Amino acid sequence: MGYLAEVGGIRRRFQRVGHEWQHHIERCHDVITEGVGRCQQFRKAVIFGAGLIHDVPLKMLAQKFQQVLLVDVVHPLSSRWVVRQFPNVRRVNHDVTNSLKGIYRVATRPNQIIPVDQPQWLLDDKELDYTVSLNLLSQLPCMPMDYLRKWHCHTKAELEEMAKQLIKDHLEYLSALPGCVSLITDYERTKYNLLNQVVEKRDLFFGLKLPRFGPTWEWRLAPCPEADRKHHYFRQVVGIADWK
Repeated sequence: MGYLAEVGGIRRRFQRVGHEWQHHIERCHDVITEGVGRCQQFRKAVIFGAGLIHDVPLKMLAQKFQQVLLVDVVHPLSSRWVVRQFPNVRRVNHDVTNSLKGIYRVATRPNQIIPVDQPQWLLDDKELDYTVSLNLLSQLPCMPMDYLRKWHCHTKAELEEMAKQLIKDHLEYLSALPGCVSLITDYERTKYNLLNQVVEKRDLFFGLKLPRFGPTWEWRLAPCPEADRKHHYFRQVVGIADWK
């Protein structure tokens, strides 16, 4: 579905404009630190959407918890060298939606319902004390939608229904996990012209609303000329240290 190429693209973008992301990274660290402070025990921590781990306060987590799992569909090679510094930190390849295999299977089959399965992993893990969904929620539908569009076998309405279901299921999954949970997610894309005037806002949740909210900030994700030579594309982000 292109996940490996996507990781490479994010890494290259960070190399070009990572200095613009610094405020966002610091806010992510603050939310996670606050979330850790709410934990009663410190056995296992799980980071969903670990990616390049720039937005993960890894040293602090490794010092606090007996075990830290960095979870993503694919991991960049660069994160391997960082993780090797911490013997209690492990990278795990995992589909947090529990749906990618089924979506892949129906991509070329018209009139097939797009399967979305409820995540089950870790729900009965009695040692799980802390979980973070990190800059992941709005991204869950993106690659599946792009992949399905290539085959022209499903309607726009079907793709959007799948996207909303993936988002709903992830939120329900976070609420069902044991231990403390933090949610950090972008929820709106803001397009600016070169005069810093807003020319477009796009809801990233397809009309769904988070059942609770928290402190927000702007992530300067793609300043001009990253995406085009006339606009900046930034994200509005919310950080909820205590999701449950």
